Amino acid sequence: MGVPPSNRELLDWLASEFVARGWSIKAMHRLIMTSRVYQRSSAFDSPQAAQIDPENRLLWRMNRRRLEAEALWDSIHSVAGTLNLKMNGRPVMPPLVAEELTNKSEWVVPADPADHTRRGIYIIVRRNFRFPLFDVFDAPVNAISCGGREVSTVAPQALWLLNNRTAFDQSRHLAARLVREAGKEPSAWIERLWRLAYGRVPTAEEVKEATALLSALETAGGETGADALPKAFAEIGVARAAALSKLCLTVLNTNEFIYVD
Repeated sequence: MGVPPSNRELLDWLASEFVARGWSIKAMHRLIMTSRVYQRSSAFDSPQAAQIDPENRLLWRMNRRRLEAEALWDSIHSVAGTLNLKMNGRPVMPPLVAEELTNKSEWVVPADPADHTRRGIYIIVRRNFRFPLFDVFDAPVNAISCGGREVSTVAPQALWLLNNRTAFDQSRHLAARLVREAGKEPSAWIERLWRLAYGRVPTAEEVKEATALLSALETAGGETGADALPKAFAEIGVARAAALSKLCLTVLNTNEFIYVD
């Protein structure tokens, strides 16, 4: 009949609290999410606990988890400074490239560009067409019931983050944001990028490696979004703008950005 609970007393207490709080699921969510257990780090910072409970059945640390599809969409746009936080309203259909569409008449993009970057929860879900990002990152199929989301690690996820137009465009918006907020110095860009994407300052080694990567990318040249974002990129030049955009795309593809520790 399944695996017995790892902490029967805790399970019984939660059940009694559920009744005491008026059968409110929201109240239970608040109780659990504000607990010390839920707010723990996923770091293996206790060798003794790791030896006693290597599978973490007793929850001595948080299990590392990847952002869900909607949260990943929101995070990319939030860091880039383009996320539309408008509440309520009709579902939206963000722009897609032709290769992602099976029937263009079924996907009508809003005329207002502000609706293209609304939160993932407002993106329309259909039985006969799955939004590509949601499909790749394990959003449930709405034609059947789903007790819990599966979590996979497959090649199309990396391909989407590296090559999809949304990821590419938002990396350019992020680069433009760095120029606006941090000026023209690469070291300032890197520090601001790390703070936005990771919530921390970069280490000396990370600054060194990111600076070297910027220089190498600038020397190599390549396409840029200067034509789409002229005000931000005009100050630093085409080659440097392209290099900074690629650095931003690289950061958006890192585990530290995609996973919650």
